[in-house]
Amino acid sequence: MKILKSSEIVAEVRKRLKEILSEVPGIHVPEHESISSKHGQPSDLGYDLKVRVEQDGDKEQWLCVEVKTQGQPQKAHNAISQLKRDAETHDRLNERYPIFAAPYISPAAAKICLDADVGFLDLSGNCHLAFGGVYIHVEGKPNQYKPKREHGSLFSTKASRVLRPLLYGPLRPWKVVDLEREAGVSLGTVSTVRGELLKQAWAEDTEHGLRITKPDAVLDAWVKEDRWSKRTTVREYSLLIQDQDEIAAKLHRLVESQTHAFTQWYGALLRRPYTVNQITTLYVSAFPEEHLIEGELLGRRVDSGGSLRLVVPKDDGVFLGKQTFNGIPIVSDLQLYLDLIDAGMRGDEAAKELRTWSEFYGGWHE
Repeated sequence: MKILKSSEIVAEVRKRLKEILSEVPGIHVPEHESISSKHGQPSDLGYDLKVRVEQDGDKEQWLCVEVKTQGQPQKAHNAISQLKRDAETHDRLNERYPIFAAPYISPAAAKICLDADVGFLDLSGNCHLAFGGVYIHVEGKPNQYKPKREHGSLFSTKASRVLRPLLYGPLRPWKVVDLEREAGVSLGTVSTVRGELLKQAWAEDTEHGLRITKPDAVLDAWVKEDRWSKRTTVREYSLLIQDQDEIAAKLHRLVESQTHAFTQWYGALLRRPYTVNQITTLYVSAFPEEHLIEGELLGRRVDSGGSLRLVVPKDDGVFLGKQTFNGIPIVSDLQLYLDLIDAGMRGDEAAKELRTWSEFYGGWHE
């Protein structure tokens, strides 16, 4: 997808705005009545774009547009502040209608505009224009300028380590140096995560450190980026033993010398019972010898359909926040949710039950 320059976005916004208004009865946009101030020809106005609109009855309205290259919540807040400053400096408030424009404006950013009585328009087809007798509202159009991984820098293997302590409830501020130590990553990685969270308006920067304010939005975005198959190597086994508690106990003893933790259905069954599934899934640092599985669990390796899944993660971050139940190690609630939500076999039901629980990952909501 082509990345547009700021001047190109302004030109496209002007064109799109005129196209939309041309379909409204009683509205006329003079052919040459638009001004670019920060891009194109200079002007003493602060706006990126200002368009004069004539309505029936000789009523005149100026549409004043602040254009950004991105349409995340932080950009919307910045644009609204800029529009307010420009209006106070250059215009009488009752003669102008403020609009935020970008290639794509996220739903969260759109809501910020609506709450501030500011219009919005993007090049992907979404818009809200409400002035005089005009009311046009379009939402739900997909992002036509979306990069391959919209939040790749936030949910990469190393970056996701930073999110784990930040998301643990009750939510609290974290200093950068404390996050570096807790997550075991570089200060650069922590800084990248911090910047992305603030850009999306999912966190706030307080005097005591960075604090997540919208944990649900972070987790929903994480799920969209997460790929089980890319972050794990899995071996499946068919077992003669059927009792999951017996299987878990034997596995726990078998791999007790290495880092390990149960996840997916069995982990959720121990943590927050909801669905029953006979598959036992265990994260291990390294696969045990095949003869040990055969001897201890009466099992044999299969290509698929096994009742035991041994999983070696590509990154040990899955073990952060590990918990225990009657001496059996389980991954954190956060990791359980990520591992279950797209696992099939009613895994999504177990995941949603876990997430709606008041004690999920330490508790997010009072």
